[in-house]
Amino acid sequence: MGRDGIPRSAGYRTRGGGGPLSREAVFSTYLPAFVLSLGAGIAVPAVPTLAKSFHVGFGSASGVVTAFVLGNLAGTVPSGWLIDRFGRRAVLLGGPVLTALMAFAVVFTHSFGTLLVLRFFDGVAAQMWLMARLAAISHGAAANRRGREVSWLFGMNNSGKLAGPLVGGFLASGGGARAPFVAYGALAIAALVPAYLFAQDTPRRERSEVRRPRGGRIAMLRRIVLPRLVYFGVALFAGLTRGPVQADLLHLYAAFAYRLGPAEIGYLSTAAAAITLPIGFLSGWLMDRYGRKRTMVPGFTGVALAMCALAASALFHLSLFWYVVLFLVGVAAQALTGGSIQTVGADVAPAEGRGMFLGLWRFTGQGGQTLSPLLFALLAAQLGYASSFAFTAVSAAVVAFLLIRYVPETGTGRPGRGAADAVQPPAKAGDAGADTG
Repeated sequence: MGRDGIPRSAGYRTRGGGGPLSREAVFSTYLPAFVLSLGAGIAVPAVPTLAKSFHVGFGSASGVVTAFVLGNLAGTVPSGWLIDRFGRRAVLLGGPVLTALMAFAVVFTHSFGTLLVLRFFDGVAAQMWLMARLAAISHGAAANRRGREVSWLFGMNNSGKLAGPLVGGFLASGGGARAPFVAYGALAIAALVPAYLFAQDTPRRERSEVRRPRGGRIAMLRRIVLPRLVYFGVALFAGLTRGPVQADLLHLYAAFAYRLGPAEIGYLSTAAAAITLPIGFLSGWLMDRYGRKRTMVPGFTGVALAMCALAASALFHLSLFWYVVLFLVGVAAQALTGGSIQTVGADVAPAEGRGMFLGLWRFTGQGGQTLSPLLFALLAAQLGYASSFAFTAVSAAVVAFLLIRYVPETGTGRPGRGAADAVQPPAKAGDAGADTG
């Protein structure tokens, strides 16, 4: 049995003192994340243009965005089951394979309905890869470096998006809206190489190794959820806040409201990534050094203010210049919260049900992130774009309020009691084998 209470016979390994820049972390997490996000970034400018090519309105065109996030949502629980059943490495490799298949299929799609189906399974594939990496970090990283590992994982996503949209804009302008998806599929295949060579497997535990509490699975759910309801509230409203930006719905808004083409959207997306990249890496260090709340509260407050300003911009029909400025301010504030929700989830995950908890945690956050683009598009269609931005601002303000009023600090950068200890009794030594994550 290791120092963390996890029996080594269960087939699990932690990275020990390797740290957030260990060889395994770089080649199995950061490098594939960069390559995958580079491909996804290349496809970003083409998605709104491809949707418009089917001669649909804004509400219908937003389906290409909501289909992806619906796939993200649908992939949470199955991905968790696959991780427990077949090991994290199998899921880690399966995600990019499915991504490549869906990207190549888009090239030959001539039906808007088929495009929606492909975008849905692309979202499932993205969730598979992300869940496998977050589960590995939750298990293998010490509390005083989780903030960096999770934030740097998302930071590498932003790194790939620096060049991706710019390249995608040129590809779409020169070769049509389908050309970027060829590059997207090729890069997804390329991301398999470092993951295959360096990712450690963590096979599932045998049923005999897992201790079930009295009352079965329902009792387990109550034990791991009820003491942490406020955390699930934070995850839900954070998802509602991030949905429109993470799903690139603001780019779709810019295409309709300001008639921006693929190249212009590519420039805007690249500029946003250039701003958020250093902030994203900094936020991980800030969370580990000063605590989660001291980073998250200013970030979500900034998002709320920026979205209020965007609502005013839409209401008074301000120029494209003001939209660009306010959009960049909003994504910069949101970058300060990058990885924070997943870090908090890793902090408060109970040892006796980590896999189940993380699945529910991702489902809650992804549920908010899936619902918000639908609400954003509905409000825009019924009440105007200003109401959509106002809704996002309110969601961000609720997150900040919950953090200030109800959530204790989950990390201080020092070894010791974390949030998981604060919301549950200390686990007995004999309970260590109950970890399913």
